[in-house]
Amino acid sequence: MECTIAGCQFEPVIGDIEQNITTIREITESLPEPVKIAVFPELCVSGYDLEAAVSTATPIPGPITDQLKRIAASTDVTLVVGLAEQTNEAVYNDLVSVSPAGTVVKYRKQYLWGAEDTTFTADPGPTTIETPVGTVGFLLCYDLNFPEAALAYAREQVDVLAVSAAWRSSFRHDWDVLLQARALDTTCYVIGTNHAGDQRGRTHNGGSLIAGPDGTILESVRSGTAVVSAEFDPEFVREARTRNPVAETRQK
Repeated sequence: MECTIAGCQFEPVIGDIEQNITTIREITESLPEPVKIAVFPELCVSGYDLEAAVSTATPIPGPITDQLKRIAASTDVTLVVGLAEQTNEAVYNDLVSVSPAGTVVKYRKQYLWGAEDTTFTADPGPTTIETPVGTVGFLLCYDLNFPEAALAYAREQVDVLAVSAAWRSSFRHDWDVLLQARALDTTCYVIGTNHAGDQRGRTHNGGSLIAGPDGTILESVRSGTAVVSAEFDPEFVREARTRNPVAETRQK
């Protein structure tokens, strides 16, 4: 069965949870049938604004993931969505995976950028899920800069690395290079999904892309609401790992 992976780029409305979830639903419903996993931007449920993220932070699982469950179930797509998590002790910057069967798995950002460290709590450690396209791992924005974060997933032989971001235009070059580097480090597909547009003075890069396990860019977009997608080919992963046997060498 053909399985396709997708990155879904859009410009969230700051603080408007219902509108942003509506946009997630509309984009997901528009995806072609072979898409089995769709990755959305960092904090896209609230928009990338730290005050808005904190004021709309939610328990996970909770009412927001309940809405995402309904979208995943009706479309048969595993959703990967950025939102803020509220616990009794702290607020976290999360990526949440919601499967069509209703399974909710969360990843908390490991490396906090700038003022994020006064807002969120870091929680180091990899998170993986099993999907129709194999094992998927997660990184959030600034995590991408740290090879050791991707190395943890390389050791687990993930098939896809989902990178969700609110990456600014001033770092556009870094975004492309780092996504391709992480694809090579990990010899897996990398989906890099970013915000589009200008949110309260932050001009985001857009530029969402999918890199193959050999580091080549398979599909990319520049600005606006857009989707990048690519067929997941396990043979491509095997070939890339034969050509670039870093995992095998690392174990020696």
